[in-house]
Amino acid sequence: MHANADDVLQAVRNFTLTRRFRAPRPEVFRAFVEPEHMQHWWAPRGFTMLSCALDLREGGAWRMRIKSDETGAIQTEVGVYREICQPERLSFTHAWVRGNGTLTPTTLVTVRFTERPGGTEVSFHQEDFATVAACRSHEDGWSTSLDKLTAYFGKGKP
Repeated sequence: MHANADDVLQAVRNFTLTRRFRAPRPEVFRAFVEPEHMQHWWAPRGFTMLSCALDLREGGAWRMRIKSDETGAIQTEVGVYREICQPERLSFTHAWVRGNGTLTPTTLVTVRFTERPGGTEVSFHQEDFATVAACRSHEDGWSTSLDKLTAYFGKGKP
């Protein structure tokens, strides 16, 4: 059986990352929606969160500003919460604000939180990328962010 061209195109325009955390599901969920926890991990390796504003309700907007530790460049990411089903599922849109104030193409992020023996499994899925390069860049960035979250929980937080 061969994949058709549409299947191949779709496969490279989305990704799923899975991580296990040694923490109860409600704590892991809170790490995704409470700025005091998000500031420790919500930026790729080499970046630091400067600010985080959340209107945590379905239809509510969120906005983060992150800074490159190397260049000092500041980037802003924005989105809207589509679904908040605490502590099982979180879905939101994601886009970057360009220098001229316009947005990059919007993607959709869906995070599932599943209880597992000894902790919680997180499935992080992002889809609808305009290009393969954008998809790969986000996959790399979120992978390092989730590594930072693993380290954060390893310190006995939150």
